[in-house]
Amino acid sequence: MAKRLSNRERIERMAEEASIKAEEKEPKTDVRKAPRSRKTSPIRKRMKFIWKIVDANAKEIASFPYQGESQAQARAAELSQKTGKPHTVNRVRVPMADDE
Repeated sequence: MAKRLSNRERIERMAEEASIKAEEKEPKTDVRKAPRSRKTSPIRKRMKFIWKIVDANAKEIASFPYQGESQAQARAAELSQKTGKPHTVNRVRVPMADDE
C-alpha cells in the first residue's frame, strides 16, 4: 500500500516538480516589436458660426453670417407671418473657407 504523504512532503514534491519543469522549459528569445509609425494628427479645420433659418420640416430656407442675427430673426418672423408655418433660427457651425 502507498504511504500517505504529509502536507510538508506534498509541498516539497510540488516544489521539486516545478523546479524540474522550469529547467526543462526553454527560455524565450527576446522578440522586439517593430516600431510603429507615428501618425501626425489631422489639422483641425477652422470653424465659424452662421445663422440658418429652417422651417418646421428642418429644411434650410436661408443663411446669414454670425453678425446678422437680427436680420435672420426678422426674416424668420417675416416668413412665419407670410406662410403661416413656424420658421426658426438656428446657430450652426460650418468650416471656414480658405480665403477667410
